[in-house]
Amino acid sequence: MSPRIDSCASLPLVLLLAVSLLACGRVAPPRSPEDMAPQTISDLSATNVAEGIQLSWSRPLTYADGTRMTDLGSFIVECAVGTEPHVAFHRLAVLEVSDRDRFRQVKHFQYVDRDTNAETTYQYRLVSSTLDRYFSTPSNVVTITRRVPGEERHAPLSGTQR
Repeated sequence: MSPRIDSCASLPLVLLLAVSLLACGRVAPPRSPEDMAPQTISDLSATNVAEGIQLSWSRPLTYADGTRMTDLGSFIVECAVGTEPHVAFHRLAVLEVSDRDRFRQVKHFQYVDRDTNAETTYQYRLVSSTLDRYFSTPSNVVTITRRVPGEERHAPLSGTQR
């Protein structure tokens, strides 16, 4: 005579087996929020162009912990007027990144600040973020005085000319 299995008693066993099969897969160790932030941009540069001040920088390729980043979401451009070392920066623009699913992603970015005044000194920095809103630490700060290319600065003329 074979042993009889009670169907009510086996139900928890079947559920446990089903849940364990569904839970199979790659389980990664948890990562801290600091590790999920994009790598800090360190190559921000600024140049005077006819339209204003052009900023240039490279795409961050990794998270702060060094693993490859695939969800770059945006760049926040911040600006301050003057040369004070602890001046307050304000948000100038948010640039969305839309090439995540492309085979060839943009490796170098540019932005032109068109709202500048001649002979005024500006400081710029960038913060990058992921789609999940993890933010990098601010980039290197670049300081530049707005000059209009092609306009030469001359010394004042003396009182009399011959």
